[in-house]
Amino acid sequence: MKVHIKRSFDSSCSTYDESCDIQRMVASHLAGQITGKHTDILEIGTGTGIFTSELASKYVDASVTCVDVAHSLLAEARVKHPKNRYVCADAERLPMAGQSFDLIASSSTLQWFGKPEKSIPNMLSNLISGGQFAFSVFVDGTFQEMSILNGMTGFGSVYNLRPDSDYMEILKGYDVQFETKEYVLYFDTVKDFLKKQKGTGATFTGMSKFSSKSSYQKFLELYPELFGEDGKIPVTYNIFYAVGKV
Repeated sequence: MKVHIKRSFDSSCSTYDESCDIQRMVASHLAGQITGKHTDILEIGTGTGIFTSELASKYVDASVTCVDVAHSLLAEARVKHPKNRYVCADAERLPMAGQSFDLIASSSTLQWFGKPEKSIPNMLSNLISGGQFAFSVFVDGTFQEMSILNGMTGFGSVYNLRPDSDYMEILKGYDVQFETKEYVLYFDTVKDFLKKQKGTGATFTGMSKFSSKSSYQKFLELYPELFGEDGKIPVTYNIFYAVGKV
C-alpha cells in the first residue's frame, strides 16, 4: 500500500501547492492550537511544506526535522525552508531512535497510517517528558457526497477513512484535547473538484480504479443534480484534531 501512496504523492509535486485548498485551511487551524515554546520539532508528512511554513512563522528559531515518504515533495519543501533537516522515510518506521523532540506535529497525514494503533504511540515515544503533540487527520465522513455517488454509479471510489473515535481510543491515556470539524468547499464543476483532488496526489483508495465511461458520465450528471447548491457542487471534509502532552 505504501508504495502506491508514495507513487501518487511523488507524481503531484508540480501541482500540489495549487491544489491543496483544504490542506492549507487545516494546517492553519492546527498551528493555531499549538501552545508554548518549542525548539526541537519533528514534523510528520511534510509534503511540499504547507504546514512547515506555519511552524516556521510561529517558531522562527526552532530546529525542525521534516519527514515524508515522497522524495519529490520533500525536495519542494527544502527549497522553501533550506535550514530544516529532511528525512525521506515511512513515518510508521521512523529512523530516528534515541532522538527526542519537544513537539511532534502532523497535518493531514496520519490517515495514511496502516497501523496507527501501534505507530502513533511509537512516534510519541520520541517526545521528551512534557512534550507536546498536535495532529490533524482526515476521518470518516470526508467525501460523503462522492461515497454516495460511487454506490450509485460505480465511479469515484473513496479511501476507507477511520472514524474519529479510533484516534480517540489510540490517544486515550494522554493529556489531550479533541476536536472534529466539518468543512464544506464549493467548486464550479465536478471536473474542477476532480482535478483539484488529483493535483494533491491523494488519489490512492485501495480499490480498483476501473470504471466505464458511462459510469463517469453518470457521476458528472448526478453530483450537481443531487447535491448542487446555487450552481456549485459541495465537497465535505471531516477533520479530526488532537493536541496534547505526554
